[in-house]
Amino acid sequence: AKEMGRLMPTADAETRRRQAEKESAAITGFTSAIAAFGAFFIPKSYGSSIALTGGPSAALWGFLMFYVSCLVITWAVYTRKGGLLHDIERAKRGASVQPAAAE
Repeated sequence: AKEMGRLMPTADAETRRRQAEKESAAITGFTSAIAAFGAFFIPKSYGSSIALTGGPSAALWGFLMFYVSCLVITWAVYTRKGGLLHDIERAKRGASVQPAAAE
């Protein structure tokens, strides 16, 4: 709800609350869908790895590569110097996120 005041500065409290509820419901649904897919994908990866190579090592290496790629992408987009959240995370003066101007 704190962010809604920044994102919707002219909206009243009730409108901001409703919008926050909508967004949190959407985020929960998306996260649940990804989690459900993971509950299928991980055991399937182990099974495929064992069937093709005789052991789970290939699946584990695949998971490691995936997690490392996620780490690199997160760093490149958000936390590197010039990234979206670099200045905000380091609390530099004048670093604040402002709402985008309407076009």
